[in-house]
Amino acid sequence: MAKRYYWLKLKNDFFTDKRIKKLRRIAGGDTYTIIYLKMMMKCMNNDGILEYEGIEDSFADELALDLDEDADNVQITVNFLMQAGLLEEMGENHFLMTEVPDLIGSETANAQRVRDFRNKQKTLQCNADVTEVKQLCNVEKEIEKEKEKDIEKREEKRESINYQQIADMYNDTCVSFPRLTTLSDTRKKAIRARLNTYTIDDFALMFAKAEASSFLKGGNDRNWSATFDWMIKDSNMAKILDGNYDNKASGMVTNNNGYTSNNKVADKLNESYDLITQWVHEREAQE
Repeated sequence: MAKRYYWLKLKNDFFTDKRIKKLRRIAGGDTYTIIYLKMMMKCMNNDGILEYEGIEDSFADELALDLDEDADNVQITVNFLMQAGLLEEMGENHFLMTEVPDLIGSETANAQRVRDFRNKQKTLQCNADVTEVKQLCNVEKEIEKEKEKDIEKREEKRESINYQQIADMYNDTCVSFPRLTTLSDTRKKAIRARLNTYTIDDFALMFAKAEASSFLKGGNDRNWSATFDWMIKDSNMAKILDGNYDNKASGMVTNNNGYTSNNKVADKLNESYDLITQWVHEREAQE
């Protein structure tokens, strides 16, 4: 699956915008401006949406943890952005950075490599005889733009994902967690992003590990439980697959795959993973 890059296209009047000028005039305003830019970068691959997962006591505290910024500074920034209309609460723990959707640019890595190669070839060709090939180069530029559009369309078709398959896998496996009833655009985008790195089998293993984890099901000092949205975040999925949330036990055994694990919990986890993997393969064979 093609990797996609994202970037922010800041307007040339960003720092002369009256709202930004007002923010910078507050004591510590330059710090708040940097926090605002970091917030924009954090959500640019999520259509400008920031999500509060409940890991910290408030949205600002959790955002400060993600951005590695002081919680008080983040709270001041969030308050200002809300008052200025640059941040809106959408409900269900989702916050929209109102300026970001219009400033996002993206392309696949493959398209970038093709464009860079063709630009290099065009430069060499055009420099050979500028007078004779000037018109030819202009025509080729238009042709290559059309080719890049075709490449993007073909890649989008290849990225066709059975989102419902993953939702069904979660509901059938993670029976101790809140049931997933809707596949929003935000969730589909998160699934698509994870499939740039992981496979369907990795999702099956993650769900099995989460269901076997006492900590993720609320066995912690905060009585906190994971959700589907929390699990499919990049850093959280990696930690689950790495075994960071596996149950700890004094007795350790080695299973048939050569991994050291904890007795009954590990046996149950391996059995669940085998069943889920078989289910995934059967579903793929039917499609």
